[in-house]
Amino acid sequence: MSILKIEARQTATGLEILFRNNKYEVSYPNKVWSDYPAQERNVLFDNLVYAATIHLPLTLSADEITYNTSAPIFQPYFFQNLVMDFPSCADVDQTKTSDLLRRFMNLKVHFRDRNIRFPNYEGDASPNSSIVSLSFGKDSLLTYAVCDEIGLNPQIVYLVEPSLTYEEKHKTVLAEQFFREFGVRLNKVVHTTGLLRDGIHLGVGKTELGWGLQSTEYALSHLPFAHKYRASYILFGNEQSCGAYYFDREGYVCYPAYDQSHVWTTEIDIMTQLMTNNKVRTMSVIEPLNDIAVMMVLNHRYPNVAKYEMSCFTETEAGRDYRWCQSCSVCSKMYLLLVALGIDPKRVGLKKNMMTKENRGFFSLFGGKTISTYALTGQGRDEQLFAFYLAYKRGDRSDLVREFSERFLEEAKEREDELYQLFFGIHESITMPPKIRDEVVSIYREELAKGV
Repeated sequence: MSILKIEARQTATGLEILFRNNKYEVSYPNKVWSDYPAQERNVLFDNLVYAATIHLPLTLSADEITYNTSAPIFQPYFFQNLVMDFPSCADVDQTKTSDLLRRFMNLKVHFRDRNIRFPNYEGDASPNSSIVSLSFGKDSLLTYAVCDEIGLNPQIVYLVEPSLTYEEKHKTVLAEQFFREFGVRLNKVVHTTGLLRDGIHLGVGKTELGWGLQSTEYALSHLPFAHKYRASYILFGNEQSCGAYYFDREGYVCYPAYDQSHVWTTEIDIMTQLMTNNKVRTMSVIEPLNDIAVMMVLNHRYPNVAKYEMSCFTETEAGRDYRWCQSCSVCSKMYLLLVALGIDPKRVGLKKNMMTKENRGFFSLFGGKTISTYALTGQGRDEQLFAFYLAYKRGDRSDLVREFSERFLEEAKEREDELYQLFFGIHESITMPPKIRDEVVSIYREELAKGV
């Protein structure tokens, strides 16, 4: 029987986890942590430690895990979040959802005590202040730009993921340029606890286990910033397709990123409200839009913001010296969407044609395997069908556009109206308060009415 031991403590700037003789930390800048109320710090501490580690018994094949912390108030939320992420983990890792469920259900979890600590937040919040979780991807950039336009005065926060090898280096450069242009400073959080979901770091090889709690963990981690800036909203860039799903080979419903789904965002919203006496909401202002519409609105309405896009994870050596590795499915997709919209990919720094035959494996439409689980959803496949169709109509004749015309052009023509409505439509949203929803939908209607 294998037992894992988690020891954690609060520090002057955040928290520290000791695991297998290594220290992992969450460290906030500029007294953000120490200025957060003590009672809420204690609650956050118990919950962030648990969120960063509860997947470890699955990753490391352990039967028990013990904590020197109190049981976290949000333990049932983390349980549901992790369970609903299992099918996606199993598909990526080539394991079985049923095996993960069995092992997790049989896991024994021990805490120092069951004296659950509750928040009693007494801070203030302004309806004209917000926190945007900014990654410099298209979704978070549009979220920032829209929040700025409607008067939510967004402050931007970035948790550094050390597993994404070159990401911080590139984003630090972008952040400085962004600050010089817009006067908004990126708040960076040292987050080496992210290594606890890095299978390579843990010695077991790459795995998706643990990554599915990311948005939930981030929302809680943003609360000290919400306190500092008296923010009423925490915003994530979860667009419409985040709710897409399919069924895995065992028949389980599979959300490619359940923590980003709109249904789960409403649960995160409950968590942040409970932590703040109903003063801080969590939502997504881009929920009504699909990816290609996000790209269209961002580049047409906010071109000065759009130029900072970095959607690539830069996980490999190909991304060492440049913010786009131009050798992955993300770079390929962004290139395709830009060409489909008639936007020069060089505007965001994509210099290489990603629609040549060498990149065929990055597109699920052509049976590519080096792809995200989202591309396995019916919507993911149709998104590529539609984007290649628009690229074809614009006269692009790259290798893959030619293959598209030979194999899929007739299908795209027959489904043209359906695809336009799906990918350039404004869809129902459930995460935004009505007043904010009306404001952002008005922006989207105005922009999308201009046509492609």
